[in-house]
Amino acid sequence: MRLRLTQTALLLALCLITACSPPMMGARRADAPIASTTRFEAARFAGPWVMRHAIDRTAPRNLSFEEGSGQIIGLRYVDGSGQRMALTSDGPHPARFTDARGRALWVLWVDDDYRTALLGAPDGRLAWIIDRRTTGGADRIDAALRLAAANGYDPNDFIALNQ
Repeated sequence: MRLRLTQTALLLALCLITACSPPMMGARRADAPIASTTRFEAARFAGPWVMRHAIDRTAPRNLSFEEGSGQIIGLRYVDGSGQRMALTSDGPHPARFTDARGRALWVLWVDDDYRTALLGAPDGRLAWIIDRRTTGGADRIDAALRLAAANGYDPNDFIALNQ
């Protein structure tokens, strides 16, 4: 009898924990707010970046954003396939882009000197911390991880890459 009661109590506890867990949308809590940065300059953001942390091991290790007419117009994976994705900027929100398949990619934060940035997708399919260098900037990486948490991502889900 006592064993059956313990098993029932455990099952009930697991159900309560599951019910209290926030719903997930990709790798992001569905109930969390998400916002792109309001201070964004495409010309400063353009150029080569290195993937420092991502929620997915298959994230490109080296990438480059292309600028044209004051907007980000493309993203090229420098390593591997050399794939290029055309991006369309959202006029009122220049730090928000959409690819040809309609998937959103937002710059959630970039440091004042455009050395480190946090990118994410509202649907939670990706989150990247990119940097201009493969090493250094631990304070900026930590800031990006804190801001990822504020945007609904779990910092523990980020995998250190390019180290």
